[in-house]
Amino acid sequence: MTAVALAAASLGLVAPAHAEPEAYSCMGLSDNTARVTDSSTSVPYELLGIDRAQQLLKAEGRSPGGGLSVAVVDSGISDSSGLVTVAGRSPWPHRDVTDPHGTAVAGLIAARARGDKPTGIAPGAKLVDVRVYDGSDTGGADDIDTDDVVAGLDWVAQHASDYSIRVVNISLGLTPTTDLKRVVHHLVHDLDIAVVASSGNRPQDETDLLWSRFNSEDGTDTGPGEDAADAVYPAAYDDVIAVNATQGGPVDRSQPLSAAVLPNSQTDLAAPTFYGVSIGVNGSTCRIDQVATSWAAAEVSGVVALLRTAYPRDTVAQIRARLENTATGTPLDRTKFEGNGVVQPVEALTRPLHPRKDGTLPRATGEEQSNVRAAAPQPQADVLAATRHHAVWWGLLGGGALLVALMLRPVLARRRD
Repeated sequence: MTAVALAAASLGLVAPAHAEPEAYSCMGLSDNTARVTDSSTSVPYELLGIDRAQQLLKAEGRSPGGGLSVAVVDSGISDSSGLVTVAGRSPWPHRDVTDPHGTAVAGLIAARARGDKPTGIAPGAKLVDVRVYDGSDTGGADDIDTDDVVAGLDWVAQHASDYSIRVVNISLGLTPTTDLKRVVHHLVHDLDIAVVASSGNRPQDETDLLWSRFNSEDGTDTGPGEDAADAVYPAAYDDVIAVNATQGGPVDRSQPLSAAVLPNSQTDLAAPTFYGVSIGVNGSTCRIDQVATSWAAAEVSGVVALLRTAYPRDTVAQIRARLENTATGTPLDRTKFEGNGVVQPVEALTRPLHPRKDGTLPRATGEEQSNVRAAAPQPQADVLAATRHHAVWWGLLGGGALLVALMLRPVLARRRD
């Protein structure tokens, strides 16, 4: 059974004419490319207010993402990348990483600043490299085996406590299996590990497993009502935080968002990706030049790491509640492209929410306070009530005496006669 890496074949919505050369594209770099430095600022980083979010944690003496690890289940993290990994699992331990996808994902999550230019969202987090496919062996990301991913996730479950793994990123679209569902459920519910996955890109060639259903030319499931909710796994599982991509930044908007990503009613959150900055397989800083859900999932994984640093006792459900109730949308009006809305890291860190362990919010918090039924106004005190009460009794007594007098008058009159 196979799967697809959700950025490798996605449509890169083209940038304006001033875009940097191809050498700066993360997906265009190889381990043989001369190292370059892209000095540009990450647009998603600015749009999401990541600098402010990190400063909030630093002000409390916490490293952004510190005290935990994020497992990156992907094509592997290159040794030349300079990214800090604490452990790794690979079926190909003696083979160099050549596919740039996993390294770029890892860089978005936790790359440290290069000079004065920040890169990763949670640079204090450690990375656990869980390599589940190898582009040089399979010929491309379209030949990822779901069983290999399950084996990688089982390894994560076995070593979670050893490496303080609190977040797992899966920027892949997989064929569903019973074992995949089992291990995802185990990670979330038994081990309290947040699993973040990409919600699906528009297929761009016939090698993509979703081509027949969702290609833009003659896909069988395209058009009104299109929904990839049952097609992209593990994002389709309720246990997973499913992330879509948005068109934030200097992207060419002559093409609709639906040309790059799929509408998916399982989407929980969204994030902008175009003109993000990450790390290439050769250690270069590089540009994300695509609107693609792989990168969006990586960004949200970084945000989850920030929240797990700020709220270390929160369950996965509580972390989700903070994210979903502070996003730009509303849980009562989810959309197929953004779910609850675009993630808002600063709001998620600072809004005084008090979710229960299961993620539900107390009814007295937030907007629900304004829906509490108003109490009826209390009547004013009646200062004449006692006077009226006495007057009634005196009236009754007086009336009774008069009635008795009238009844006795004839009797008294006869006695006088």
